[in-house]
Amino acid sequence: MGTYVILGSGMLVICMAIQVYVVAVLLHGLDALEQRNLFKHTIGFGWTLIISVVMVLFAGNLLQAALWAWMFLAFQEFKDFGTAFYHSLVNFSTLGYGDIVMSDERRILGALQAANGVFMLGLTTSVLYSFVSALVQRRRRTRKAKHASSDDTGANN
Repeated sequence: MGTYVILGSGMLVICMAIQVYVVAVLLHGLDALEQRNLFKHTIGFGWTLIISVVMVLFAGNLLQAALWAWMFLAFQEFKDFGTAFYHSLVNFSTLGYGDIVMSDERRILGALQAANGVFMLGLTTSVLYSFVSALVQRRRRTRKAKHASSDDTGANN
């Protein structure tokens, strides 16, 4: 069992690195949008940006679940990738149907993957919240600045 704890912990570290990289790419993209003054304060732009962020984060989560599935296949826990991936997603999301189970020898990997999912889905949620919060704050600052400039213009007339 100790070997599987070490291997599962290693996979957890790899998954953390993947999700941190995904978050770094998103933050870099946000910085690039701001530096190039490409932010638009329209519903369509905000909607598109949030959907894009969700999809990129979700792709990172799916990649992690796929890595776990490949590990399960390498240990011959499942006969095909589809079954391994399904089991992996159930573990990663901590859903835990129990309709497909791993061998007693390696079931600790499922628990470690569930812990991995809690961490990574929590990170995903917090990053999404940060993006939405940044959009809201940016919109408020822009509205406040427009309001202040219209007050200044009115005062000068």
